[in-house]
Amino acid sequence: MKLIDRHPCEGTAPVIYIGHRQYRRRSGEIYTSRRWFAEWCLAGRHFHKALGATNKQVAIRGAQEICRTIEAGQTPKVYKLTPGQLRDGYLAQKQNEGQAPKTIEKYTNGLGHFAAWCEKTNRTSMVRFDEADFWSYNRAMTEEGRTAKTCYDRLVLIKQAFKWAARQRLIPEYRLLGISMSKPASAEQPCFTLQQVAALLKAADPHEAGIYAAMAYLGLRFGEARDLQWSNLNLETGFVTIRRGGSRPDRTKNQKARQIPIHPELKPYLQTIPRKYDRVFTSRPSRKYPEGGGPICERRLLISLKRLCRRCKFDKPDQYKLHTFRHAFASMCARNNISQRYALEWMGHGSSEILNLYYTMYDDVAHAAMRSISYSTPGEQQEKKG
Repeated sequence: MKLIDRHPCEGTAPVIYIGHRQYRRRSGEIYTSRRWFAEWCLAGRHFHKALGATNKQVAIRGAQEICRTIEAGQTPKVYKLTPGQLRDGYLAQKQNEGQAPKTIEKYTNGLGHFAAWCEKTNRTSMVRFDEADFWSYNRAMTEEGRTAKTCYDRLVLIKQAFKWAARQRLIPEYRLLGISMSKPASAEQPCFTLQQVAALLKAADPHEAGIYAAMAYLGLRFGEARDLQWSNLNLETGFVTIRRGGSRPDRTKNQKARQIPIHPELKPYLQTIPRKYDRVFTSRPSRKYPEGGGPICERRLLISLKRLCRRCKFDKPDQYKLHTFRHAFASMCARNNISQRYALEWMGHGSSEILNLYYTMYDDVAHAAMRSISYSTPGEQQEKKG
């Protein structure tokens, strides 16, 4: 570590130097930290420590305290942390915190890829991992063809892991503090139009039409449709209660139950489903469930949806997902001027920022809105009426 404005502290043995560290932003700009750092050599080993002060006199006293510690015979700690230890330790911490299985899977994949890259590039010690290494990993992911969102998510994960390691004193300092990143824009997602939803429901197999209708008219996630039970659906009161469907089997994604009014056009689909099982929607008979009644399979339903989109001759049929029904529901709410409070409640979101990602402006609605704008003055409008 090379310090700027480096000079020795008088009366220290071994000689302890204090100075400032330099960092490099993603843009290439180099800036100098206002905080002081100390470095010294002892028994042929190089040591450094963040003094946590911006005042020079406080920094000098910190360096003198390091000297007294050495004179007292307390050997400075030698830090050792491999990429695998960083990965395993951070994952264990997140599992102990009770993070959702999908979150753990995402972290496992991200940190596993990072650890493999470190081993491949001979970065076997995380103690000296700095900004230059950080951006080198970003460049490697870009060269592999990773999307901007994937790169951003994994870089955020790495910063979190190193911050955790610093708190646990597995590394002497958190060296990625000065890094700033810009969150990439969300990728544009496909959205069914009202006409496309109608075409899909008309052409779909009766067994699957009810599932598609529930996701389209209630804005459900796939897991919520899969785990929907008859005990939570009341056609008489016209409400459905969503209690399950998240990555954990006993709760929703945001861990809150919510009630959604049943649209009149959805009721016929629900009324035709036999109440043979606890679940509203079940799989077809299979080897495991010879009489049916098993949970619906997301992969098989997605394949059926893409096949149906091709049959309906949609443009780019393979771009559509089961989640596209949820996008369509949010767009229908926006198109019909449903208040954002209702839309957030029905979809189980607490942030309008997330909801905005689903809103899609249809071309015909945009044209109608443009035609409604009048460029005439009030007097000219009165003359036209006369």
